[in-house]
Amino acid sequence: MGKLNILISHTSVFKKAGWGRIFPLAVGLVKNGNQVTILTTNPKFSLFTKRVTVNGVNIIIFPELIPARVSRMGFGFLSLFLKVLHVLFNRYDVVHSDNGHRPLAGIPCRVHKRRFGSVYVAEWYDWYGKGGEYDNKSKIFKLLLGWYELKYEIFDKKIADGVVVLSESLRARAELLKPNDRVIKIHGGADVSAIPFLHDNSHLKIKYNIDEDALTFGYINANNNNIAELLPLVNALIKLNNTYKIKILIFGDSKNLISQLNTNVLENLIVFGWIDFAKDFEKLQIVDVFFLFKENTLGNIAGWPNCIGDYLACGRPVLLNPVGEVIDFVKEYPDSFIVCSVDADDICSKIMYISNSITLLRNKGKDIRKLAEDIVSWERKSKDLLDFYTYLLEIKKL
Repeated sequence: MGKLNILISHTSVFKKAGWGRIFPLAVGLVKNGNQVTILTTNPKFSLFTKRVTVNGVNIIIFPELIPARVSRMGFGFLSLFLKVLHVLFNRYDVVHSDNGHRPLAGIPCRVHKRRFGSVYVAEWYDWYGKGGEYDNKSKIFKLLLGWYELKYEIFDKKIADGVVVLSESLRARAELLKPNDRVIKIHGGADVSAIPFLHDNSHLKIKYNIDEDALTFGYINANNNNIAELLPLVNALIKLNNTYKIKILIFGDSKNLISQLNTNVLENLIVFGWIDFAKDFEKLQIVDVFFLFKENTLGNIAGWPNCIGDYLACGRPVLLNPVGEVIDFVKEYPDSFIVCSVDADDICSKIMYISNSITLLRNKGKDIRKLAEDIVSWERKSKDLLDFYTYLLEIKKL
């Protein structure tokens, strides 16, 4: 099959919520000889449409009148109208939504499918309904938008020609709505083109005023309020009582997290905030070991922690308690992970192991990086996605 003209309708505003997945996938699709356009929304007040091309991907940023705190959730008026207008007058072979149950992502794709008969592929990131994300929503959200969330999480997937899921639990749910061959699982990837591998990071520790012999643990925080993902390591530090020189490097919006911590451990924390890994990758390279602690909830079982790809791209092992989809991945590639529970004593013993084996772990870095390049890279994921597109287009002709 020749070059495809592909449209991706982004749920949120430019470079936010899901951008770290759809953009590298789009870049990979372009590298495979396709034309890709992303429709997204301006995070700032604007009355004008902006068009940019980044790494070969055409990006159309539509204006929006309502506040970004609403439009970034996938709800809008002006941008939705302009997205629909765009799809009514532009043909695409495949239309793709990253969260089709939200209006800004799903409606333009469903309109285009009806108008031109295009193949519609919907991603299913999480368990959004009752028992999952819905239960964590505010009362005002449930009152005003809850009905839409519950209805369209399912309705959107029924309309789609194919569904992309991130886990086996979501696959099982999707296969209740679609034939098995119309569902594919594609985990989050590793941005190996933006994050280079560095074996020895001692000079970077010195550059950022960290003792050269200190152990550095890293964490990319996607939820400013989820203290449960940070507490296991913090509790272990308190128990160790400065037995080891340890620094915890936190990336992301972490102001609320820090305010909930015991002041005794704050000197062990370094908060970098959100950084552009493509430009500021060396801050990630300071890390010796990344960590990932997840609660055993339906949401965590149904989803996939995208940060794993970035951790592996750095060539660093990951200290974690496997939950959900990660369990089988860790079993398949055990050399890249240090498995523990969330118990402080267990984590302390793993810190002791890391301290005694830091040279061995660093020497494993090249193999971890190779895993990221060969199996987890976004380029590999985009090829899987392209194969899925091609299959759906072929069976549509039958």
